[in-house]
Amino acid sequence: MQQDTPDADRTARTIAENVYAAYMRQAEGGRHPQTEQTLLTRLVEAIRPEVPGGTARDLLDAANSALDAWELQSGGAAGPRVTSLNRADGSVGMDVTGA
Repeated sequence: MQQDTPDADRTARTIAENVYAAYMRQAEGGRHPQTEQTLLTRLVEAIRPEVPGGTARDLLDAANSALDAWELQSGGAAGPRVTSLNRADGSVGMDVTGA
């Protein structure tokens, strides 16, 4: 079990980084110096529990929930939502009408 942890952490981080990058390409407002670290941390924390046994839909839902919560708290940020995920490489597809 412990051998799976680094891979799950790495997978969660890769997906979170891809979500963040895709989100920021289309997001409006809410950009502050600590934005990247704060949002990445929240995305990893939301995605990590779903990595070992969750479906692609579970991962999408976790990422989108983290984006929803972050936008509510950041006051003014708005952006796309994750609509697709490639678990093999962590790449994501985003859509402004996806949520």
